[in-house]
Amino acid sequence: MKKLLFIESNTTGTGMLALEKTVELGLRPVFITNNSSRYEQLTLIDCEVVIAETNDLEGLKNTILNHFTLEEIAGITTTSEFYIYTVACLNRLFHFSGNSPDTIKIVRNKSAVRQVLRECSELYQPYFRLVESEQDLELLKGELNYPVIVKPIDDSGSNFVRKCIDYPSLSAYAKEIMRITHNVRGQTKKQGALIEEYIEGQEYSVEVFSVKGKHHLIGVTEKQLNKGDFFIESGHVFPARIDENLKGIIEKGVLLILESLLWKSGPAHLEIKIKDNKVFLVEFNGRLAGGMIPELIKYATGVDLLKEQLKNASGIEPLIEEKKSLTAGIKFLVPSVSGEIKELHNVKSHSDIKEVRYSKVPGDYVKKAENAYGRIGYMVVASRTYSEMKCLLDGFEQSMLIEECVHDQLFK
Repeated sequence: MKKLLFIESNTTGTGMLALEKTVELGLRPVFITNNSSRYEQLTLIDCEVVIAETNDLEGLKNTILNHFTLEEIAGITTTSEFYIYTVACLNRLFHFSGNSPDTIKIVRNKSAVRQVLRECSELYQPYFRLVESEQDLELLKGELNYPVIVKPIDDSGSNFVRKCIDYPSLSAYAKEIMRITHNVRGQTKKQGALIEEYIEGQEYSVEVFSVKGKHHLIGVTEKQLNKGDFFIESGHVFPARIDENLKGIIEKGVLLILESLLWKSGPAHLEIKIKDNKVFLVEFNGRLAGGMIPELIKYATGVDLLKEQLKNASGIEPLIEEKKSLTAGIKFLVPSVSGEIKELHNVKSHSDIKEVRYSKVPGDYVKKAENAYGRIGYMVVASRTYSEMKCLLDGFEQSMLIEECVHDQLFK
């Protein structure tokens, strides 16, 4: 039996599900990780686990050669954005198909993406500056119009992305970002912070699947963000309610971005806004969407993007074929304060409710969410109409009660 090798994965959502779907494709999943305890459900899944230093490319290559023959490997993949560059390098070394390491190196660097796209007049061009030192910050002191967005160059999941309304907050937060030397996976971070123009308006994401340079635009997701300085996704709706004119603007802009970045293979998740009738790229992610968006797409259309990613990585021809037309949505529980959870209401049974999950229980203490990892639950709904779906999700949003606590020692 051929083996599909996974280099780490995301810790929630599609990560462990991908291993199960590999078995459905008649392949043997092999999970290569430097810390198996990071994945709570890994012991429940029938797969081969190999412990290796996944942040060392040369060592990882040798581990693969010591454990497997190239003839028994169907392909190499990951569901973690932190390892898509590693996978691209391994695919090139072992002559498997995929995006070039050069392309992945760019898309994992938010500043580099801005540089590549800055000549595309068909896209909205935001003001941006890369700062790599306190001296760089000082030079910007009288130059900026506020608010601005401050973000790391190469993180994921809206980690450390913040809106700043004046120079003191910008300076303090940019310095905080520049002090961080490693990400949550222990990889060395690129030093510096990216400062960007803040664009108002509805945010969308566009899900794309590319096969040998041919791009399939799966659809547009309407994104809902929480209120505040941190950009945390509190919900999604697929497909987004957009007219044909807006759909055309989005398709034109997204295809231009893909071609400019030389994207050729597999899933991509683009977060965008519309400014002056042009696409403004918020983020480009060379992976499947997070936030359960692939599951929403599967409920709404029947297209299983995760399985298609696995097929594409294994040399099996992907099949993007819509079989149904529903509206699917998800609502996340996002703590707006730190404190003790007093209530998590039970959700009444309904045929349109596909999944409900909590990661906390009453009595637990939670911190005010500052990124996607701070969310503590979600509900997925798929209905015939938007109004039916929204009614169910709105009820879930009111299901959490937290008693605010200002004593930081409770969280130490």
